[in-house]
Amino acid sequence: MNNIFIKNLTALALKNVELVNKLQGFIPTNVPQLVNENGNYNISYNEKLVHNSNNPLAEANEIFYKADNTPVSIHIVYGLGLGYLFQVTSLNSKGSVILYEPDLNILWFAFTLVDFSEDIKKENVFIASTYDELSEFIYQKSGIKNTPVLLSLPSKRETDEVGFNNFVKQVQDTVGAFALDLKYTKGAFLPALEMLIKNIPSFLNETPLVYYKDFFRGKTAVVVSAGPTLDRNIETLKKYRDRYVLFTVGTAVKTLYEKGLVPDFLCIIEAHNSSRQIEGLDFTNVNFITEAYSNPVFRNVKYKKVLTHVAANMPINHFYSEITGENIEEYWSKGTVSYTALNSARLLGFSKIILVGQDLAYIEGQCYSKDSVYKDLVCKYNEEKKSWEITAVDFEKFSRAICPSDDPLLRIRDANKRLDSLNSSLYYVKGINGDMIPTESVYATFVKPLSEYTQHFNDRKYINTSLVGAQIDGFENMSLEDALKDSLPVGNIELKDDFKLDKEFVLKNLKLKSNELVDTIKFIKEGSQLAKSLNNDLKRARVVDENILKKLKRLSLNYLHITSELANKLKLLDFITTASKIDLDYEMKMTQEFTVKSIENINQKLANFYATTEQNILKIEGLINESINTASKECFSDD
Repeated sequence: MNNIFIKNLTALALKNVELVNKLQGFIPTNVPQLVNENGNYNISYNEKLVHNSNNPLAEANEIFYKADNTPVSIHIVYGLGLGYLFQVTSLNSKGSVILYEPDLNILWFAFTLVDFSEDIKKENVFIASTYDELSEFIYQKSGIKNTPVLLSLPSKRETDEVGFNNFVKQVQDTVGAFALDLKYTKGAFLPALEMLIKNIPSFLNETPLVYYKDFFRGKTAVVVSAGPTLDRNIETLKKYRDRYVLFTVGTAVKTLYEKGLVPDFLCIIEAHNSSRQIEGLDFTNVNFITEAYSNPVFRNVKYKKVLTHVAANMPINHFYSEITGENIEEYWSKGTVSYTALNSARLLGFSKIILVGQDLAYIEGQCYSKDSVYKDLVCKYNEEKKSWEITAVDFEKFSRAICPSDDPLLRIRDANKRLDSLNSSLYYVKGINGDMIPTESVYATFVKPLSEYTQHFNDRKYINTSLVGAQIDGFENMSLEDALKDSLPVGNIELKDDFKLDKEFVLKNLKLKSNELVDTIKFIKEGSQLAKSLNNDLKRARVVDENILKKLKRLSLNYLHITSELANKLKLLDFITTASKIDLDYEMKMTQEFTVKSIENINQKLANFYATTEQNILKIEGLINESINTASKECFSDD
């Protein structure tokens, strides 16, 4: 190994040890050729030049300076070559830089010729040679307002157009999935926490789903979603009704009842009130699977049995685990109820799990099953706009399905908001038949997690009966008739147990967490006073002097103490502050210089943060006390 190669690997060892180990033992199978054209060094690889033959550095500069460059940008450099674009990006990027070079021949060759060690050592620079590594780095740097930017040489696109387009699609899916998680984090943490606390008196009397693990081993489950192809499978579902256990999500349940099909399990996990999905239906013979944080309105319905699914990858559920002492590691979810229903079926032990209506696409203009609460939505090509568009055939019915309010203005607002959201996020996915079909971006992001699920839990058979929807790798595509005809009758499916959570233990833990939360108010009041003092000094001085900067530093340290040290120790505080922290961190990163105006802006946002956080802490404390009182009375009644 030459000195340049050793320097590069030494720097890389601080970032990616696995890649260092690969390169140390790597023997090239296709060695690039170094060429000098017009006084510029270039690479000839597979008989094609990698860089511009006239001026490779100018080419790199042009590519970089056409891209957005802010403190929250994530610059993904696809392909190394001799590193012109990589070095221009690492030198000038205000955000993060991820070099992705999957071809070890090129990576090894460039590392022996060019000293990248100083570039690699930079805190904002990462090197990946596999997509999993790239995905992990993107995840580490992702935020609500981060802007991933793909930078690549024209030769990369020209030599492998199909491969390049597939890579772009893969990155879009990855970023979309992370954005979905972050959107949940920002928008749903606090409401979900409130729902979870309100549900405590209820789930004290519920059975965690895992206590029935493998109860249905050897049997067949059908998981029904509200996709358009559900309608095509109704008669087959009726024909073989005794050969499977029927799971349904909330949006599909009315379709089933309309056709005389009563599910065995209903699965709903929404924290918002979407009770119109189940309005007017009798569930006394149906088992209900729900999350600890789902809206309390769903638990007010009478079910055969209520089973708690507590997804471990939903941070809010770790508070459930803290106060109950229950292990939640076996529960998986991805924020979609169909995924939760699939995981429930796996946990219960079904050997064959069949998806019905899981189209994840708009089929023949239809968005949902014709008896679904969203049945009035259609997706059609608008000739005037030259694009696909989602509209509601009966807007009034659609608005009532979206919003349970009696106020027509609220219904119209929410319905239009939903339509705008759907149309702004229209996407295209690969269909089962190989064509590209329209869908919602959120649905597109569900394809990969479902596929990955079958890879991780590969000890049973997964079948998708859509046949015209999105291709979900890992699921066998076949008709529902073929999927069910060899299944045996399921027989008795009665769930019985004498499980009870230790109420005294739970309520004691809950009160302890509440007290710890209230104790943090003293730090919040301290921060509020610092913000007030800084504001007064800014009004008097009207210049940024040493005193102003010292007070800003004290204020920043207080904020970091609350959102980092305290929030890391106390989940309740983390859930309360996370949404505000995401926005505040963005504002701070985007502040390029400290002027009176920029400091006033940050200070005002911090003052709002302290005020809102204190209000929310007191609100959560109040909800906890209410739940403790309610549960205590029920305990007394039980005794």
